[in-house]
Amino acid sequence: MGLLLPAELQLQIFSFLERHDLKAVRAVCRAFRDNASPHLFKSALVCARYRALSTLKLISLHESYRKYVKEIIFDGSVYLKSFTLSSDRYRAEADHHEGLRVGFSREKFLRHGRYKQLYEEQEEMRKDGVLLMEVARALEWLPNVSSVIYSPGPRTVPIEAKLVRDLLPRGVASELDVLDADYTETSQHGIHHLIAAAHMTQYTGIREFRIDALDEASDSEMLHVPGIEFTIAAFQFPSPDHIEAGKFFFSNLHKLDINLSLCAREARLSPLDFAPLDMLANFSTLLTEAADLQELSLNITHWRASAGSMYGHIVGTDKALFPYLGLGATWKFLRVLRLGGVYTSEPQLLGFVSRHKDTLSEAHFTHCSLVEGIWANVVDEIVYGTEIFPFSLHFVNETDIEGTPFHALDPEHWIKWQYVGRILKNREGQRYYESSTTTLSVYARREQQAEE
Repeated sequence: MGLLLPAELQLQIFSFLERHDLKAVRAVCRAFRDNASPHLFKSALVCARYRALSTLKLISLHESYRKYVKEIIFDGSVYLKSFTLSSDRYRAEADHHEGLRVGFSREKFLRHGRYKQLYEEQEEMRKDGVLLMEVARALEWLPNVSSVIYSPGPRTVPIEAKLVRDLLPRGVASELDVLDADYTETSQHGIHHLIAAAHMTQYTGIREFRIDALDEASDSEMLHVPGIEFTIAAFQFPSPDHIEAGKFFFSNLHKLDINLSLCAREARLSPLDFAPLDMLANFSTLLTEAADLQELSLNITHWRASAGSMYGHIVGTDKALFPYLGLGATWKFLRVLRLGGVYTSEPQLLGFVSRHKDTLSEAHFTHCSLVEGIWANVVDEIVYGTEIFPFSLHFVNETDIEGTPFHALDPEHWIKWQYVGRILKNREGQRYYESSTTTLSVYARREQQAEE
């Protein structure tokens, strides 16, 4: 029956299938093979692992498959040094992970040996330029790549699945790793190779850059979580060539979706060479370089109710983070804005809205905090002074509530003073703001000020 379906409908149906299902579908008949292939080969994985890169090379050299690749997924997860230095440390960490506790002593010893070998291969690829050159060659053969995705990982291609299935997941770290002088380069600078490859080949087709978030975990469990979180340390550039490559890469972007960690204040979760102001300055430079940006989503991960806990290790808590992120710039084509976890002020937001009034058509704020001013004034300006729609607030707050710092309130009062709402339209097309019934109205703070 499926053979009678038009090719267009087959393509649409196959787009909903997982990769292993697509492989099965391709084996049915030639028509299914031809219509399933564009979805199966839509993404290509890049990382510092020989088996994964060999798959990328095969796809890039295939006359048909290379045309289907639309996005490159960079697997940020890496093998880490401390576990290669001690089999006892490796086994102790493996005991934290279900499924890795089983096995005789010799099996566990051999697993440690495999982990060590894969770490050495990874470092060889990074330091000897193998990763850079292989990605550059692939880009020369992949004509339709328009998107780059940073994945915290770990992601695995089928050819390496059996090899790594009983190993410690990539990205799991120890405190020794985080405090190691090479940690930032090993864990955060891998994406530099992909960006440098685009610059080396002058590949101008990449329009979207997305950075996925790592799974949430408590500070005590963060080291045991597989994958490598994208942090501000990725914007530590060893040389001017790095920032030039970054400028080239960002200058071609139309869509940017970033989940960015500022690193924790605790030394055990911050590298020794952590220089966040310089890194923020580099990030700001690259963001400003994206002159043709149409959609900007910026989420600062691990929101905290206190500015000190959120970014006190970078700038003074009496200052908003907003300008340090490069958000004082103007993008003449910007249509969509999504901000999350950003400490800002009423004047800064109103200035942003004013600069983009002619183009901005959609805006959303999640867990954003005002260190100055009130959200009611921002909402009124957007409702009555712009055509922005849709617009929403999701658990935003002011940092001062009747002279009391927001973070000093009882936790049960946090929800009360975190505003949730959106702009709606009535039958006549008139716009109005509707607050959620589960929190105070966004106008509550203004009414309170009027009574004072």
